[in-house]
Amino acid sequence: MSDKQTIEGLLRELAPQALAVLARRSGSFADAEDAVQEALIKAHQTWRDPDLPERPLAWLVRVASRQLIGHYRSDSARRRREYLAASWQQVTDEPVPGRDDSLTLLFMCCHDALTPAAAIPLTLRALGGLTTRELADAFLVKEATMAQRISRAKATIRAAPEPFALPTADAYDRRLRSVLHVLYLMFNEGHVATRGAELGRPDLAVEAIRLTRMAHALRPDEPEIAGLLGLLLLTEARRPARTGPHGELIPLDEQDRSRWDHALIREGVALVTAALRRHRTGPYQLQAAIAAVHDQASNYPTPTGPKSHPCTGRSSVSPQTLL
Repeated sequence: MSDKQTIEGLLRELAPQALAVLARRSGSFADAEDAVQEALIKAHQTWRDPDLPERPLAWLVRVASRQLIGHYRSDSARRRREYLAASWQQVTDEPVPGRDDSLTLLFMCCHDALTPAAAIPLTLRALGGLTTRELADAFLVKEATMAQRISRAKATIRAAPEPFALPTADAYDRRLRSVLHVLYLMFNEGHVATRGAELGRPDLAVEAIRLTRMAHALRPDEPEIAGLLGLLLLTEARRPARTGPHGELIPLDEQDRSRWDHALIREGVALVTAALRRHRTGPYQLQAAIAAVHDQASNYPTPTGPKSHPCTGRSSVSPQTLL
């Protein structure tokens, strides 16, 4: 892997974390995103592997904070912002250890004032690091159309300010559908990339799983979150056997099942089993149940296979084990 690819991968991982820190401090998602983008440009221009900053995230936050302070200070008509910028000088640039605002940022992007068509691309850009071009390809629209959609979404959030915090219980339930859809699409882009020479983007898939784990920890009683997490884990478990030596796709029926991650399979099956027992079945639970049957089977069911039947659909693992 080249130095450029290493640095780009690191920046893609750190960008949403830096954005979350700045959005929490400033209370303005749009301004924070602009400042982080400036910091990322400077990092691209100055970082060289292996001579990277000792604490890359702190470096990004510090540079982005200076950009934001400079922006606020240049706006002499807004004295409140001047006061806010001055107060930041008393705050350390080092992110708080163990604190991760990514989930809060996720729910903020899925604001009640936004339609799903606006919230989803905004979130995928902020947390998934997808470019406007990649989002346009994913949503089958022109790049200019997607840029306008994201710009309007940011303006809507700016016009309806709210504290940078997890939503109340009522708002949480209203936003959950969009949040799960975003996580699902983020993982899909990681599983099968819309652009680039590589089949997938594992870093994006891992980030989607991490955020879904956080949502599940926050609401372990919500079966659709558990169902989505189970689906992502059961799908991710097959990644080691999914591509050949030259990056080519290997179909499910030709994959070497011994290479699958069986720890992820066990965790995914346990999640969907517990979710289905709550008797509030949703689409993510159903998809996870199907994935679990595939992952638990010792071979791929075929009409002529010794362990399956074309009419009964029986295989080495019965769907009954999920219930």
